[in-house]
Amino acid sequence: MLRSLAIAFIACLVFFPSLCRGETPNYRGAHTFRTPYDTKYRKIETYLITIREMIHGFGSPSFLTQQSRIRRYLKMARSFKFQEEGLLSSGIQQDNWQLPEETERLGSGDCEDLAIWLYCQLLDEGFSNIRFTLGLAGGENKTMHAWVTWYEKGKTYILDPSRTGGIYRSSQSGPITYHPYYSYYLDEKWHHR
Repeated sequence: MLRSLAIAFIACLVFFPSLCRGETPNYRGAHTFRTPYDTKYRKIETYLITIREMIHGFGSPSFLTQQSRIRRYLKMARSFKFQEEGLLSSGIQQDNWQLPEETERLGSGDCEDLAIWLYCQLLDEGFSNIRFTLGLAGGENKTMHAWVTWYEKGKTYILDPSRTGGIYRSSQSGPITYHPYYSYYLDEKWHHR
């Protein structure tokens, strides 16, 4: 038992050093050329090409306007049924990232699908200060999760369409903590370790 705990602690230090040391998560990150999720994100990136001209044609709306739009889209995203993906016949967890239209047609999705839907809606509204983010989230038992991160006036906000609540300040996310690993904005990528 003690040996298992020691191995888990060493693995945590190697793969998630800031999380193990209890450090504040790095929400800004550093640009990177690759992430482990690039193959999955490529589908989203291709989709975003269709709305790219509209995205760059707008300036960022005021804080209150952004907040109002975010609240409206979070409410819409929460109307979708949260549904974990099933196991494949091989016993491996299936993980297909849906495009926004697929989520709307099915009326359901998992955390990535709901976060992608919200991310694309906000991009379509002209937001340039958001990222689709992947990392660990939860209370004591953190799991891989997806959300949208909103950067505004030097502050960082968590927009999590798969959880009830509103817009969380990254420093005040309550009993659920968020530790980003990778984030995306259009064709840009960041790592957060």
